[in-house]
Amino acid sequence: MKAAALEQYTVQDILEYRGNSTLFYSIDENNSIENALALMYAHDIVSLPVFSTDSTHKFIDIVSVYDLRDYIMHAPELEKEVDFQLLSGRPSGKSTVLQDTIAQVVQSRKHASQEVSADMPLEELIRLFTTYKQHRVLVTNVPTQANVQKVPDIGRKRGDSIDSGCSAASQSNSDTAVCGLTQYDVVRFIQHHNHQLGSLLDAPALAIAQTHPSLRQAAPKHMPHITVRDTALKALATLSSTHASALPVVDYDGRLVTEIAGTSLRALTTRNIGLLGKPVLAFMFNLHMPVTRPYIIHENFTLSQIMTGLLQMNCRRAWLVDRDDRPIAVISLTDVLYHFL
Repeated sequence: MKAAALEQYTVQDILEYRGNSTLFYSIDENNSIENALALMYAHDIVSLPVFSTDSTHKFIDIVSVYDLRDYIMHAPELEKEVDFQLLSGRPSGKSTVLQDTIAQVVQSRKHASQEVSADMPLEELIRLFTTYKQHRVLVTNVPTQANVQKVPDIGRKRGDSIDSGCSAASQSNSDTAVCGLTQYDVVRFIQHHNHQLGSLLDAPALAIAQTHPSLRQAAPKHMPHITVRDTALKALATLSSTHASALPVVDYDGRLVTEIAGTSLRALTTRNIGLLGKPVLAFMFNLHMPVTRPYIIHENFTLSQIMTGLLQMNCRRAWLVDRDDRPIAVISLTDVLYHFL
């Protein structure tokens, strides 16, 4: 690990710095995709722990909006339903992929374990996040009487949740809880120790974007993007095929207008699925999704400045643009974390 000062810390240290929130959202395996999306949308989160519906109510997995996106995009009847609603202005009445269960989504993909212990070293946690691009893990057997502090609000602008929090109830006894821990929590913990990180924080933006072997961007003109003319269905298909969490939406001159992400799906329901056939901006407007100016950075930005911006704006990525506002690369929380390994 490049940052020797961070080697002493564990998952428990991150939990204690963050503070254990009393709010904790989860979903049962037999709930529908539509219900999961609605819960994520209501609380501005991108993942949910999944628990069994039997008497044990045991933890099964974590499902993210990106898992739901990929599952939805592979549904064979999706385009027919989109076309029908787009032409008729009403649902066809047939069952859609949104009625499939969360259990079906979980069974459809494979990934590394998302359950970790509180004594896992920070370095190991970062490797888990960056190697498998996981957004969130579940930490079990966390002492409920742990000495935690309340992390001060740092001017969040995009909702007051980034999927953190602990359950008030225990799984097996009254002295332990189950906590969610995200990449955002780890970045905020590292930022708290920035005075110990020295020159690591001086790395320029372009170097960070090209650090992770699986995340290196192609030449700017080949960077995957969506134009304002493209449909939301094409945008989500491109997101799925490129395994990206977000894509830049550009105007006719290639300048960055906004971003389209898996989170844009969260307001999708059986009754409005036809909106996927509309241009991406019309899709976002009709779902009352804010078409916000994304977090934009330039080549002279340092890692320290990027981390500060991500945390203050409560966002998950920064877009690196050239002098003409054309996107060159994206720097995600995963990229930031990988830089410290």
